[in-house]
Amino acid sequence: MRRSALPATFLLAALLSSGAAFAQAPSAQAPVKVEKKGLGPKSKDEALAVNAVIQLQAQSPDDEIKAVEALLTKFADTVYKGFALEIEAEAYQKKNDNAKAIVYGEQALVADPKNYDADNLLANVLASTTRDTDLDKEEKLTRAEKYAHDAMDALQAGKPPLFANASDEAWAKTKAQGESLAWQALGVAALVRKKTDEAVADFQKGVEANPDPVLMIRTGRALLAARKYDDAIAWFQKVMDSNDAPAQIKSIAQADRVRAIQAKGPAAAAAK
Repeated sequence: MRRSALPATFLLAALLSSGAAFAQAPSAQAPVKVEKKGLGPKSKDEALAVNAVIQLQAQSPDDEIKAVEALLTKFADTVYKGFALEIEAEAYQKKNDNAKAIVYGEQALVADPKNYDADNLLANVLASTTRDTDLDKEEKLTRAEKYAHDAMDALQAGKPPLFANASDEAWAKTKAQGESLAWQALGVAALVRKKTDEAVADFQKGVEANPDPVLMIRTGRALLAARKYDDAIAWFQKVMDSNDAPAQIKSIAQADRVRAIQAKGPAAAAAK
């Protein structure tokens, strides 16, 4: 399962709105502020290279990877190394190359052990790609759970340095999204272990942190697996009634709701 792109993109939005040294409009003529001390690019060229990573996030994964590699080749000691490596990990995840996503996610944590985005990426990739028949199932799920808890610990520690100038509101939103992704990974790991009630509880905590309609569907599906049909139907209905859910997600919720009604029994299906 692909992770949500919200945490990384929201971090970028916060950086862009916070007056960070490299937060300039994508224009060759735009002035670039250079920081000789502390956080921030140490040269105009480094600032432009960081900008390229930001701007290319909306492009293809290959463009993202190319931009990150260009930044790290020229500026190996950039303060944005962990951030950039996590972006590269996300790009590989978009390409469904989970092996490389894990490699670059781990490298991001080496560069920045408090990189909660990298923790969440690794937690969700490991949990979602682990199968019940895997010989190393427990090892992978244990790693996924550790990464998820590390992400929550990092988020609880407060604003990271790159978020120092972000508003409290911006940070609160990013924190909530990050916590939601961590709970999602824990819920998926619980499902692999066939601990359905635990999975439902984890997913619900994720929804409480951030009412993501995709996570609501996961909650409903976990309840359906537990044969708690009425509760599952209610969660799918929440997604269908949500003003924030995209049409495609609502369509999935509707199909799942029908499936839950049918599983409940012929009489219930006929009544609906």
